[in-house]
Amino acid sequence: MHKIGKLKLSGELFLAPMADYTNVAFRTLAREYGAALVYTELTSAKGILMKSKRTHSMLAVSDSEKPVFLQLFGYRPTDFADAIKLVEKNYSENFAGFDLNAGCSVPKAMKGKYGCTLMNDSQNVGQIISSMKSQTNKPVTIKMRLGLNEDTFLDVAHAAIDNKVDAITLHARFGSQGYSGEADWKKIKLLKEETKKHKIPIIGNGDIKSPSDVLLIKKETNCDFEMIGRAVMGNAYFFKQANALLAGKEPLLKNFSESKKEGERFLELAKEFNLGPNDLRPYFLGLSKGLIGASSLRNSFGLSKTNEDIQNIFEKYFESD
Repeated sequence: MHKIGKLKLSGELFLAPMADYTNVAFRTLAREYGAALVYTELTSAKGILMKSKRTHSMLAVSDSEKPVFLQLFGYRPTDFADAIKLVEKNYSENFAGFDLNAGCSVPKAMKGKYGCTLMNDSQNVGQIISSMKSQTNKPVTIKMRLGLNEDTFLDVAHAAIDNKVDAITLHARFGSQGYSGEADWKKIKLLKEETKKHKIPIIGNGDIKSPSDVLLIKKETNCDFEMIGRAVMGNAYFFKQANALLAGKEPLLKNFSESKKEGERFLELAKEFNLGPNDLRPYFLGLSKGLIGASSLRNSFGLSKTNEDIQNIFEKYFESD
């Protein structure tokens, strides 16, 4: 049985939270293709409290994508408590759990003292987890890196566990690395061994580039779940392939027809949820990867201004099928 806290899940593959990407349409698409759990893009706890229009628009959830975890960022424990209190009051049916972002390493996060900067303050992480737990009976999890510049993940993990965290995701890179270099899966294995007695689910993340990597990271780290990010950008079909491998079956290759089918479904969902071109464009930039003439196609999508532009570019490219 796959579980986080008391939440039962249908499988072990998760869609990673990705800024400007994991909107309601793509999360729904990922669930249709076999993701067991999806996360919102990182959402400001303070923005929720300030009733930012953009932040509150990020709290929209479709029934068909549930269960969904809301990923929050910030650094003040009270902001997290107050934000979850507000979400539970007004959006309770939308979210099955809450996740603390302790991994974002973009300059804005460093300047704002959130994301991966939290990896230098395990005490504050513990206080944040405690504050989050105080306002909900739903699972509370954390997504973190190895540290900002050096290994601090075990200290942070223990602080989170001491405050009753329900699961830990480890992206096995330092914040200073961004996405460069290679993820050190041995550290995920170490985290699993160090926390075994606590029976805390460990979610492996980082460099899962192909469906077969899901089996590899599972074997090498003994992680309980696998979280996929960049490899599924414009490629929700990844979940279908990886689930086939987990079931001991040979996955079907994603062909031209499947790419067209997936893109058409995303357009339908984008229209259903009234998304704009800034929401659509990242998906189609991802979809272009690996296609014949990908560079030219990506350039066309990158220069698009409206939903109609994007749809026309997509339909023109796939009209030969």
